[in-house]
Amino acid sequence: MKLLNLRNKTASKFIKNQRNAAERKKEFELKAVKKIGVLAELSLFETYDFTKRLADHLKVRHEDLKVFLFDPSGKGEAPGFYKTCNEKDFGFFGKVKSEALNRFLSFDFDLLINYCDASLLYPRVIMLKSASKMRAGFEDELNFFNDIAIHAKKNDIDTFNSELAKYLKILKLID
Repeated sequence: MKLLNLRNKTASKFIKNQRNAAERKKEFELKAVKKIGVLAELSLFETYDFTKRLADHLKVRHEDLKVFLFDPSGKGEAPGFYKTCNEKDFGFFGKVKSEALNRFLSFDFDLLINYCDASLLYPRVIMLKSASKMRAGFEDELNFFNDIAIHAKKNDIDTFNSELAKYLKILKLID
């Protein structure tokens, strides 16, 4: 139990250091969104596979969505061919131990969308370690790293997706 607490504390320290670094100016080039990464909680995905609707809203092919699931309990099984991780896949200071998660993090997404609860520590680590060009998620003080923050209820995925599509259209990132 003490090892888990130490690992959580060092992951929190990693996030705090990233927050301090994020206060410096972040620059990125806006270009069309074609490749999209999705990070979601396993429990959300078990009840509602929203990827088809997301692809329709953002006008991308379903094959251009890459989904990775986070399981806070560490006991669930991912549906289908989706990859999953839990807090045991992380070491000290948020170091990723899972090869599948490392591949996901290194993929050059145009947009990475976080559907996880902001209070969960390790999805925030994943978002910060990602090589994605732009990040989107629910509006919350803990999600300081989001380039696009949508104010919607945590379980209202359809509203979130339609709002995200609206903002991306305004920015001329999707048609």
